[in-house]
Amino acid sequence: MKLAILSDFHLGYERFAEDAFNQAMKAMTLASAEADALLLPGDLFDSKIPKPETMAQAIDIFRVPVSRKWAAGVEFVSRDGRKNLCGIPVIAIHGTHESRAKTLVNPVQMLERAGLVVNAHAANVVIVNDEERVMIFGLGGVPDSQAKAALEVLDPKPTSGAFSIFMFHQSLRELLPVGEDCLSMEDLPEGFDLYVCGHVHKPKTEFVNNKRLVIPGSTVITQMRKDEEMGKGFYLFDTKTGACEFREIGSRPFFFREIELKEASPEDATNAVRKTISDILKSGAKNPVIRVRVSGTLKNGTSNSSVSFSHISEEFAALAFLSVEKSLDSKELEKKIGELRDLRQKGASTQELGIALLGKKLKEKNFLLNGEQIFEVLSAKKGGVEKIVDELLRNA
Repeated sequence: MKLAILSDFHLGYERFAEDAFNQAMKAMTLASAEADALLLPGDLFDSKIPKPETMAQAIDIFRVPVSRKWAAGVEFVSRDGRKNLCGIPVIAIHGTHESRAKTLVNPVQMLERAGLVVNAHAANVVIVNDEERVMIFGLGGVPDSQAKAALEVLDPKPTSGAFSIFMFHQSLRELLPVGEDCLSMEDLPEGFDLYVCGHVHKPKTEFVNNKRLVIPGSTVITQMRKDEEMGKGFYLFDTKTGACEFREIGSRPFFFREIELKEASPEDATNAVRKTISDILKSGAKNPVIRVRVSGTLKNGTSNSSVSFSHISEEFAALAFLSVEKSLDSKELEKKIGELRDLRQKGASTQELGIALLGKKLKEKNFLLNGEQIFEVLSAKKGGVEKIVDELLRNA
């Protein structure tokens, strides 16, 4: 059986609302044409309570598989007595963006009641095609700190005589840059033939318990991180051969660039950003999303606030969506940081560091009091200002 695995449409995402709709529609259209069943591991919507316009978009998208004649049938067993209202093999769970309290209706449950998807959260969904049976058990998105407990309560098990899939929507510790309080691959239930994970926006495959883990990624750019440069799409997985192929959908191109400056002037900085953007556009990218991160040092006497890229954003506004961020330090600030580091390495306390820096600044201004005197009078409970005045008068 060929399964299309697609996720994280984020319909209604305000920054790229049109992209979210168009690219989800492309993915659904291509997947419906190629697969025997569709698996959707969450975050189909960007919010818990989508606007009516966003719900209308979702209905248009899910009409695509509804309009097709499917050979596969669906069997359904839930823990809470829910009934399957959908006669087509489009299997979904809610994600973290859609998660609501148990007593409230989330957007995926709305699609379920409309007969557009089979909601696999806390349920065994079996797809039957000819003599082949594929079972999906779903765990919808929950806060990371509660995920392990939710798994223990639901206790998912594979189904004998069926190709068994565990579909979930969570962070995985092994895929994060730093360790966090979330699920580990070791926590995933054993015995399943395939693991399907939403939530992570970069498409990739891994192996868990010697079985494949498929992460389809998002169909729209949301976080504008470097790992979203890869084209958007979905995976097509064959349960008989184990083949897993990524299908790109022709999404809006995204470029992430980093520029490191050294003792630059404001003009140097703007010229570097302008050249970076121009080079991307010369490559033939049409209406791309471009994020540029500028860091490094500025010439002595030049502050971070003196560097502005707003005019560049206006210059290229008709050709690309731009996001330029800066983190620039002046040479003088870099020198001060070096001085602090030297003092710290010598074992100076925080107070001693402050006194040393204040004293240096007072000396530069030819002030009569030294740093230690200022700290002493200001730290006194009473009469601090009067003591400063008296000292100034004595030394006048």
